[in-house]
Amino acid sequence: MAAWNDVKLSKEEIRLRKKEALIGQAAAEFRKRGYHATSMDDIAAALGVTKGALYRYVKSKDEVLYECFKHSNKIGDQALARAAELEGTAAERLHCFLREFIKSYLESNLAGGAMVEIDSLLPDQRDEVVQGRDRIDRRLRALIEQGIADGTVASESPKLLIFSFMGAINWIPSWFSPEGEFSSDQIAEQVSRIFMNGIASR
Repeated sequence: MAAWNDVKLSKEEIRLRKKEALIGQAAAEFRKRGYHATSMDDIAAALGVTKGALYRYVKSKDEVLYECFKHSNKIGDQALARAAELEGTAAERLHCFLREFIKSYLESNLAGGAMVEIDSLLPDQRDEVVQGRDRIDRRLRALIEQGIADGTVASESPKLLIFSFMGAINWIPSWFSPEGEFSSDQIAEQVSRIFMNGIASR
């Protein structure tokens, strides 16, 4: 996580770093306490600053949550771009997406804080996040449909497949610990392989 005070950059870079530190700490607090049970006072105390200092970077707690969702969508877009560069079957590209997404999701301090709390966003925030999710969903569905067509993915509902593995991924940050038995790399590889074994064409 970016340190709050350990930055020696331009004013704009400092602002961006401090906002990133705020969002990252908030995501960690959301994971520990739950979104609704976490206050801006809790986030400020964890950072060692006053609550007033936080409002220089965000207007409210829902804006913090909004930033978490935006970053999650960014990770999804990046993982899809990485998978698209891979030569191979649709199943191999889907495996690449899952592995890259899980790894980035666990290693980013800005995502995975309260990703089931989308209804806590303001309407315009929610609309933007949902549009981003829908864009990722369409690309994933197309990839799964390619896998069904080339015989590497089981002929199941793409919608249900996506709901199943993305729902499971959203909960990984709730039990993952960098000091735990498995590293983010190991979890990304093993969990993505478990998913792919489950949806591979028989």
